[in-house]
Amino acid sequence: MLDFRPHLLKVANITKGGKDALGQPLSDIEQWEDVPCRIEANGSGNQVVYLDGVARNYSYAIYLNQDCREFRRGEKVRLFGLVDVELKGDKQFEVLGFFRNQLNARLWV
Repeated sequence: MLDFRPHLLKVANITKGGKDALGQPLSDIEQWEDVPCRIEANGSGNQVVYLDGVARNYSYAIYLNQDCREFRRGEKVRLFGLVDVELKGDKQFEVLGFFRNQLNARLWV
């Protein structure tokens, strides 16, 4: 059977720590959310024009389900291959742009 989303995107959700009942600072909590996707490398040095009108280079174009969550520019993500092997070593990427199409959503990092 054909799998349209064979890869995995992990998104960092950061919850601010705040202070406890005694006023002591609490550390921030970082949790990773798994999102199925299809990852395509930008091997030809293409650029994409984002909603702010500026063209930028990107490393990967990531195709997501149309009903996925909204991504903000600057969010931290990690990309994983077919067998949970992280792409390009242990590297985090920053979201450069996000656009929701009629049949899918696309993310650039």
